[in-house]
Amino acid sequence: MRRLTIVAGVLAGVVVLGGGAFALFHDDEPFTVSRYRAMCDKPHGFKQAAARSATQPHPVFVYGYWNVREDHPEAFGAGALDVWDPADPAKVQLVACVDTAGRGAFVKRCDYTAQSGPIDGPLGGPGGPTGNYSVDLYKTEFRVTLYAARTGARVATARFSGDRFGADEDENGDPCSPATVVHANDPRGSVREGIPYIRQIRDALTPYVTH
Repeated sequence: MRRLTIVAGVLAGVVVLGGGAFALFHDDEPFTVSRYRAMCDKPHGFKQAAARSATQPHPVFVYGYWNVREDHPEAFGAGALDVWDPADPAKVQLVACVDTAGRGAFVKRCDYTAQSGPIDGPLGGPGGPTGNYSVDLYKTEFRVTLYAARTGARVATARFSGDRFGADEDENGDPCSPATVVHANDPRGSVREGIPYIRQIRDALTPYVTH
C-alpha cells in the first residue's frame, strides 16, 4: 500500500499559466523568445521572426509544458535544441501553443494509506485522519495550434492525450506515485489529470518542424 501524508491547514496556491496567458512588455525591452507567448493570446505576426522557409527544419517556439533547454536537453541530439527550443528570436519560424482541451480516458486508481506528519514538522502533528484514500488518474486531452511566427497565420492543429503523472520522462514506470499529499479535509477520493510527455508534443509537431 502506498503512503499518504495528510496536510493540516492551507497549502499555498500555485498559478499555472496556460496558452492563453499574456505577458506585457515595454517597447524598449530587448525582444526575447519569451515574447512569442503573445501569439497564443491573440495570433499576429512578429517582424522580429524569421519567415517560414521553403525547406525544413523550421525552428519552433513552444509555449506550454516545454522547458527542454533548461530541464531536458538530453531529449534532443546535438544541434536539435536550436530547432526545438531556439534561444535566438530571429531564428524562430513557427510558434506552437499547447492548451488543455478537456479530461480524457481513465488510466488507473492509486490507493494510499493515510499517515499524519510529525508532531513538530511542517505537515502537522499526529491524530489526523487515518485510513485509505484513492486518487483516480485520467489522461488530459491537449490541443496544439501552430502558427507562422512572421505572419501569425495558422499552419496546423493537432491533438493528443497527455498521460504523464510523474516528475520525469519515464513512460514505462507506474503512474501512481509512491506517496502523495492532500489537505486534511479532502475527500477520501480525488482525481488527478495527466500532463504531456516531451515526446508527445514533439511527435505532434514533427511533421511541420523537421519532416
